[in-house]
Amino acid sequence: MARQFVCNRGDVEPSEMSGFDLSSGARIVVLRVEDRFYACNRVCPHQEVNLDEGIFDGEVLTCTQHLWQWNVATGEPVGLAECPLNVYKVEVEGDAVFVDPDTPAQ
Repeated sequence: MARQFVCNRGDVEPSEMSGFDLSSGARIVVLRVEDRFYACNRVCPHQEVNLDEGIFDGEVLTCTQHLWQWNVATGEPVGLAECPLNVYKVEVEGDAVFVDPDTPAQ
């Protein structure tokens, strides 16, 4: 599947995150660190908890249900997390943010 439009840059404030449901059915979270955007799976790989209800400190995303944490740039587990988080390729063109939910971030 090709990249999909998700939101405009201004829809996600710096150091914030927002959840989106794509037309393909993918459920993602877009996270913003200054002018860099990241995207990951919206549902915690541990249990069916929406990660956009978690805590984001600008580098680490924490699921508040069981305190699993991940580095948002790589998806690598931090602390208690026992498996990685799927992170996806993000492209920003002008004001538009696109995500390809089938292509892992590099």
